[in-house]
Amino acid sequence: MKRKWIDLLLFYVMVMIIVSGIVLYIMPHGRVAYFTGWKFLGVDKDGWDNIHVIFGFLMVVVAVWHIIVNWKVMKKYLLQKESVFALLITAVITIGTVANIQLFKSVSDLEETIKNSWDVNKKAIPISHGELLSLKDFCERLNINLNKAVQKLKSKRYSFNINDTLKTIAKNNNTTPADIYEVIKNAKTVSLLQGSGFGRMTLKEVCQKEGVDVNVCVKKLESKGIKASADKTLREIAFPNVITPMDIIDMIKN
Repeated sequence: MKRKWIDLLLFYVMVMIIVSGIVLYIMPHGRVAYFTGWKFLGVDKDGWDNIHVIFGFLMVVVAVWHIIVNWKVMKKYLLQKESVFALLITAVITIGTVANIQLFKSVSDLEETIKNSWDVNKKAIPISHGELLSLKDFCERLNINLNKAVQKLKSKRYSFNINDTLKTIAKNNNTTPADIYEVIKNAKTVSLLQGSGFGRMTLKEVCQKEGVDVNVCVKKLESKGIKASADKTLREIAFPNVITPMDIIDMIKN
């Protein structure tokens, strides 16, 4: 009777681990899932994470219980040659995964492909985990005029406080941080250059002014993780990377 309960519980726990594991495998990357409010079967990323962790913990408990109840049989199995083969297979998979061998790497590559295939990836994610910032800080980081942002949100009948995080505002208004950003992103931005004029100049023009080859500048910026092209203005390059045009000038000079 005891073994029947263990086997049934182990079966259902395994089902939940498999289901949640598949969902975690295919879901969008965290920064996308959080900002866009992604859900699967009505459960968000945190929910699936919690399901996987809780049932994983329960799996350990039930597995230990199963081993204790069946220890005599398990002891015999462990002393047989099949045990050595099973151990070797486990070791090969572990080493192959850690060493990133192609056979195992392909599983990770497939995961990356699936994660990037979701439509929510097409939505603008201006800053990683921006949903954790307060509306005030979010606007400040992206140089969005806070007063105009507040007006735009109020015109859409959003209920909020500027010190609330985007995640909280989204939850309270049954929407997503991405939708909030769509509402406020066109609010007039605050000038970062205080009249210097560099922000309106293209990277090519700035490089010519500084006497530096534009291709060298592009490569230098890319080496720092900044996507740039010669025909884009410094403002167009700076804002998506949450830096200022003057930061780009400093990178070019140094």
